[in-house]
Amino acid sequence: MKKSVLTQTDTQQLIERAHNLNPVTKANWGLMTATEMLVHCNLAHQGILKAPKSDKSATFRQLMFKFVFFNIRSEFPKLAKGPKRFQTAGNVPDASFEEEKSKFIHILSKYPKIDYALEASHPVFGPLTHQQWGIFVCRHVDHHLRQFGV
Repeated sequence: MKKSVLTQTDTQQLIERAHNLNPVTKANWGLMTATEMLVHCNLAHQGILKAPKSDKSATFRQLMFKFVFFNIRSEFPKLAKGPKRFQTAGNVPDASFEEEKSKFIHILSKYPKIDYALEASHPVFGPLTHQQWGIFVCRHVDHHLRQFGV
């Protein structure tokens, strides 16, 4: 079974790993600091939790990317670029680390408890189902925690 933030056990494992982050943890890849990564994730997750249901169909390209991501790959690609609105490298003061870490954990803890369907569109994959969003978010968080060795 694929891990998902919609499952309390999987989410708790991610939260426990996040507790091991600190502001001086160096990235194994990429340009973000630990604080910038937390802000990046917080922005993305707030957007996911508030996004309206998609009324668009996926393009053929999106269907192909979605198939590969959910059926062939088991991890997020290391240097994948996200939407510009979630790019935080060079834009976040390290002094906000503890606040952002607390927010990160708080937002993650919301996923298993949500009482509505996540059905928004993803910029690369197109519309995702509730279950696909749970898997996507879990892989996204795991990707960034591995980026910082936790």
